[in-house]
Amino acid sequence: MKIKFFSQTILIAMLAFGLASCAVAQKKFTKGERGALKELKAKTIKDARKEARKMKKQGFKPFPGGLPLEMQLQDSWIKQLEVNEEGHEKYLYADGNGVGKTQTAAEFQAMEVAKLQLAGQISNEVIQIIEGKIANEQIDRETGNSLTKIVSGSKNYVVESLPYVKPRLKVIREVGKRDVEVQVKLFYSYEESLAAAEASMERRAREELESEADELIEEIDNIFDNVFQRRGERRGRNR
Repeated sequence: MKIKFFSQTILIAMLAFGLASCAVAQKKFTKGERGALKELKAKTIKDARKEARKMKKQGFKPFPGGLPLEMQLQDSWIKQLEVNEEGHEKYLYADGNGVGKTQTAAEFQAMEVAKLQLAGQISNEVIQIIEGKIANEQIDRETGNSLTKIVSGSKNYVVESLPYVKPRLKVIREVGKRDVEVQVKLFYSYEESLAAAEASMERRAREELESEADELIEEIDNIFDNVFQRRGERRGRNR
């Protein structure tokens, strides 16, 4: 699905960035852009229907009361390509899969898997910044290693800090005679996700490294300043 959709991804991202820019400048789309959007919307609907038929053959169906599978797919595809005014992705997103004896158990597992993926994405971005600071001699190797240890070990803290959000895609199917499988796709705004991650990492630093906590927390704060500035996001403070 992702490979098939890649050619459309570029066009949607360009148009989405144009939409954000136009909103700031209070301008309207050109006739050509409106035509491209109309054509793209029709193609997206067609592809969503095709993918929905494939998933239905695999036994997947929406949860009771949920939107039709075609609409869930279309909505999630579009949402994962939304950008902010700086042209950066507006949302973090991840897929989760869970199998259990009950619908509730399978859904809980799928949600936790998706949240762990999100926490991993944030951690990887922060670790890249730490490695860059070490390479540029902005922090020493010992401090960098301590920060990396805090970040790498904070995934469960981040998961606990992420609030519940309603999945944009949530489907279920029977597996074998007694189990059910649930698949979800979650979306979190970058701003909320980064704020939750920063608070979680600082909490872990205070709990596990009392003597070094203040110094490391200051570095964590500086790192997240860099992340927010790079993305053009509004900076919130947790303390």
